[in-house]
Order: sequence, then structure tokens, then C-alpha cells
Amino acid sequence: MIELSMANKFAKKKRELLKITALLNFLVNLMFIIGFSPLVAHAESVDNHAIPWESLSQQQQETLATVKDQWNTLPVERQQRLSNGAEKWASMNPEQRERIKDRLQRFKNLSPEEKAEVKARMREFKKLPPKERKALRERWKNLSPEQKNQFRERIKGMSPEQRKELRNKIQQRRQARREYMNGN
Repeated sequence: MIELSMANKFAKKKRELLKITALLNFLVNLMFIIGFSPLVAHAESVDNHAIPWESLSQQQQETLATVKDQWNTLPVERQQRLSNGAEKWASMNPEQRERIKDRLQRFKNLSPEEKAEVKARMREFKKLPPKERKALRERWKNLSPEQKNQFRERIKGMSPEQRKELRNKIQQRRQARREYMNGN
């Protein structure tokens, strides 16, 4: 009877940890896709050493307090991304923080289908070569606020099928551009 109770507690704790870890990973990825790439450490700079909780600054610990109990069980890459993200968060001004909070709230308000679409786009974005991701971020950054809003409104007005068709066209153009650049 005691073993069953312990097993249930362990299973419950494990589910909670997985949910928190998945949520944090998703939020970090979401911040990356919505234009806050500095929050995410580049894979090339990842050091394969775990980060002891005690070595985090006070601000980092406060920012990451929700994962304190799970910190030592997180993969090293996740620890480093979260640590770097918390450091970047601390360096942001209140307006930048508010923008991120607003975007995260908007994400929370999306339907499950819309959330799945955002996740799918993130996976597609991650598949792009680093140079292409950087170029896309730069192009987005260089758009005026009006152009960004026009783009958002255009996308909002599309059906899921139209969005998928647009994504396919964009992917075909990217592939053609890559082939051209590689001399194929």
C-alpha cells in the first residue's frame, strides 16, 4: 500500500515536472519566434556543464523561481537557455518586458489549434539554416510598425488553408533561392 502511494506521488511529481519543463521550453521558443532571439542562447555557445542553482545571480533566481525545484533535473542546454534568458530579462527595460508579457498573454488566449499552428511554425523556423533565420529576423526588425501590422492583419484574415498555402509558397521560394545560391 505504501509503495503504491509513493509510486503515485512520484508519477504525479514527474507529470508536474514534465508540464513545467514543456511550458518553459515552449515559452522560451515562443519568445524566440516573436522576435526576442537574444533570450535564447545560440547552440554553438552551449557549454556542456550543468549550472548549479546557487551560481545563478539573485535576479536570475527570482526570474526562474518557478523551476527552482526542478532545476537540477533539467537538461544542461535548457538550464543554459533559461539562465541566459533570465539574464537578458533582467537587462530589459519595462516596455520590453511588457511587450513580452502581452505576447505571452495573447498566446495563452489562442485556441488549441492556433497554438498548434504557432508551434508548427516554430519548428519550421528552427529547421532553417542559422544565416536564413538571422536574415528573416533582420528583415522583420527593419519593417516599420505599420508594415508589421499590415502583415499581421493579412495573416489574421487568412483561413488555415490559405496560411498553409502561403507557407508552402514561401518554402518553395526559399528552396529555390538556396539552390540558386549553391549553384544547383
